[in-house]
Amino acid sequence: MSVVYRKIFDLKEYDNNPRTITNEQLEKLKESISKNPDYFEARPIVLSNRTGELIVIAGNQRLEASIQLGLKKVPTYLLENLTEEREHELMIRDNVNNGEWDMQKLLEWDSNELLEWGCETLFAGFDDSMFNADNDSQLPRKEVKVGNLQDRFIISPFSILDTKLGPWQERKRAWLSLGIKSEDGRDKEITYSMSSQPPRVYEVRNQLREKNGVDPSWEELIDYCKKHDIPLMEGTSVFDPVLCELSYRWFNIPHGEILDPFAGGSVRGIVAAMLGYNYTGVDLREEQVLANYTNSEELSSRYPEGQIPPTWICGDSCNIDKMIEGGADMIFSCPPYADLEVYSDDPKDLSNMDYENFLRAYRTIIRRSCDKLKEDRFAVFVVGEVRDKKGANLGFVPDTIKAFIDSGLHYYNEMILANVIGSLALRVTKQFNNSRKIGKLHQNVLVFYKGDIKNIKKNFPELDFSDCDFLETEIEN
Repeated sequence: MSVVYRKIFDLKEYDNNPRTITNEQLEKLKESISKNPDYFEARPIVLSNRTGELIVIAGNQRLEASIQLGLKKVPTYLLENLTEEREHELMIRDNVNNGEWDMQKLLEWDSNELLEWGCETLFAGFDDSMFNADNDSQLPRKEVKVGNLQDRFIISPFSILDTKLGPWQERKRAWLSLGIKSEDGRDKEITYSMSSQPPRVYEVRNQLREKNGVDPSWEELIDYCKKHDIPLMEGTSVFDPVLCELSYRWFNIPHGEILDPFAGGSVRGIVAAMLGYNYTGVDLREEQVLANYTNSEELSSRYPEGQIPPTWICGDSCNIDKMIEGGADMIFSCPPYADLEVYSDDPKDLSNMDYENFLRAYRTIIRRSCDKLKEDRFAVFVVGEVRDKKGANLGFVPDTIKAFIDSGLHYYNEMILANVIGSLALRVTKQFNNSRKIGKLHQNVLVFYKGDIKNIKKNFPELDFSDCDFLETEIEN
């Protein structure tokens, strides 16, 4: 082995390095390098040239400390002809007994390999049953296939679904690039957009509501916005196709029937069809249904061979029991958030009702939809809390949970959909100072189960999407 002093700026840190270090630890490392240069040379930074660049595979923190110390050159040792897997192994083995790990980044690594390379301490407190749905499993830990969570499940199945992360955003862009036009069919001067970046018109409505004690009419709202040069819209909301995909893949049986009592735009139906599920959605607005069919026809060539296109029915979901024949393998929907989103001036539209009447109709729709759900099947609703005219939360999330429980389902999972911050960062200061209302960045993804929970393993197969990425195939085609 020969140590070579190389220029710092000729070296490149390892992308997505799972090692992390606190400020206190970094200061101690800088002190050690300053006082013990001989020790630094005895433990040089290890490099790989697999990519044609000098990549640090051991010593990323020492490199950072050296940069902060203003060093021009550092001791290095070059390992050639390494594979990417071998680079990972050396990185883990070099640090396995000290320092700290960024667990979020380690999720992208294969758990079996981490165990093999000596990272048992990362799984301290976990037994075999936590890696296997069968609690009676006696498999040795290293024989249990854990694998890369993101590969196996598309997104790691944790209670926080972070849409801000790169993998989620990349997948969302890929879905939308296929030509989904879920915003079609909405009158942009009627819809209050509920997205991670609510429109200014929604803020104005709340301000006038709190000031006057009553909701302004739509005409009053438009006049006020025009008078004060406030943009009417920042864009119509589009339901997240990645959330659709995850919900269908995780909580439906293969090729199952999906029932959506609050269909809205085309995205949920089109994603279902592209993944091989049969979808039926009900929406009150004829123009929305027609727009959905138009978008579906545009993309029908991408549906699997023999796939039944999505079906949308124009009607009132309070009568869904009379509209739908047969049973559903999954209920999936995103209902109106009381009057937070106004879709039409139809008195049957839930978004036009006061909360008491809204809740009465809402519970009826949930109950009758659940009657259509087959035994041992899931229902998934995406909801968010809303405020009353005085600014207090209405309790829409717990009201939704109670409606499903009263319909005979088990409240099984709750996930938090963490949205992109967007323009909220600019608005939250005034909002919080004026009212102490926090900036809302999330929605609640509520999962319910109808039937015997013990039957889930029997009826829902193990998932592994490592070798069948639908989007990659579609985009290549």
